Amino acid sequence: MSSVDDARREPKGDHNRRLSLGMDPDRFADLAGISVEELRRYELSSPDQDYDRAIAARVAVTLDQLEGNPPPSQSVRN
Repeated sequence: MSSVDDARREPKGDHNRRLSLGMDPDRFADLAGISVEELRRYELSSPDQDYDRAIAARVAVTLDQLEGNPPPSQSVRN
């Protein structure tokens, strides 16, 4: 379960978390079960912009899973 409520996600923060894992958009989107376009649209959402809560939930779960069991590509340890 995600540590942040899906209604209070920070898309830019999630983008940085993905980058810290060394995950390219294609691979991450595949793992999250979303399209690259959906991932990009979510990650590029500004703070005052609405985003798809279902996409945010998939991103959150995938980030939490990957951070709990980091891939070899992870470039930064949290």
